[in-house]
Amino acid sequence: MRKTITLITALIGAALISSCGAPAANSVAANKPANSVNNAAAKPAADSAAVEADVKKFISDFEVALNKNDADGVGKFYNDDYTLIDQDGVMQTKASRVEQIRSGKVKWEGLKFADTKVRTHPAGDGAVVYAHATGKTTIDGKTGDRDSMVTWVVRKGSDGWKFLHAQITDVKGGSQKPAEEKPAAANSAPANR
Repeated sequence: MRKTITLITALIGAALISSCGAPAANSVAANKPANSVNNAAAKPAADSAAVEADVKKFISDFEVALNKNDADGVGKFYNDDYTLIDQDGVMQTKASRVEQIRSGKVKWEGLKFADTKVRTHPAGDGAVVYAHATGKTTIDGKTGDRDSMVTWVVRKGSDGWKFLHAQITDVKGGSQKPAEEKPAAANSAPANR
């Protein structure tokens, strides 16, 4: 009996040791087609400097269209499901924004976007953009100076760059511009953003 228990213990021990080796390679034939599709779909990272320049040109072209108060021209920059949260916290759609411009309810004069920052998606087909907007705005017949921060979410599709979403926040008196970003020291931990 003792020999049987010793033999069973030895077999269990050998089974445990052999099962603790390296994991089996993922070479199952059924997985190969799916893996090759996933690997083929992975694109190399886009040239972020080129994407940033392209997005900044898009913003510049948008600035020109806004200053012309051209409703149809401005509408071409918006994706069909575009949303805007304006400086008063009111949500607008592409249709409502274009109608405001067409009716003359909203007009711009000398609008400029400055200090534009672009954060690109690694694939190069999307970005978050923010800028400081200044100039004159007429809303419901009242003209005033515009001093706002604008944030946009943009995407590039087969029809070029389009705005998906925007938010406008008025800069209040006494507000300060954000400090310039400084590169982190080589030995320091990455900053939370």
